[in-house]
Amino acid sequence: MDALFTEGYFESAKLLLKGVAIGELRPGIEGVAAVFLSRHFLELALKFALFHSRWLEDATRNAAEVEPVGRSHDLSSLWDKLTAELRTKPKSVPKDLDLDFVAKFVKEFHACDPHNWRFRYSGHQLPAVHSSRDALGIDFDSLLLNLEHAHDVLETLDTYMVETYGENKEWQEEQNSWRG
Repeated sequence: MDALFTEGYFESAKLLLKGVAIGELRPGIEGVAAVFLSRHFLELALKFALFHSRWLEDATRNAAEVEPVGRSHDLSSLWDKLTAELRTKPKSVPKDLDLDFVAKFVKEFHACDPHNWRFRYSGHQLPAVHSSRDALGIDFDSLLLNLEHAHDVLETLDTYMVETYGENKEWQEEQNSWRG
């Protein structure tokens, strides 16, 4: 299937979060799916930004080889890898991105769902017995705002990386055409 997975999860999460926030959808049914979609969007957005950052050697040169991102679902680890990559090429990162906000958003999701199962299953194993001690209070209005802000930051970062790669490629092709 040819699809925009990151955007699909983001838009679907947004749709459900809006429905829960205005009372048209149920927090314990559609809300759970919305939180899972939000977390999965965040995971995919981090993976794409990390992958596209690896396309660049620095702000003016593309990488000869690109290391795969892998299949980890650990948001904290993905964030750490991405920020480590970005520190090695500071001129490849757009100025004034609210990366501190994204760091806090990642940390919060990771704290409540470090293994990516909490919003997919009702317990560690099925069948699960409901326990209120594991219940979360979710502010769906705030989650929607935070999700949109994280999306804007990560989309800007990812787009910048992809566009920088394209500009570097065009420049290299132009240089090669002058040489002969």
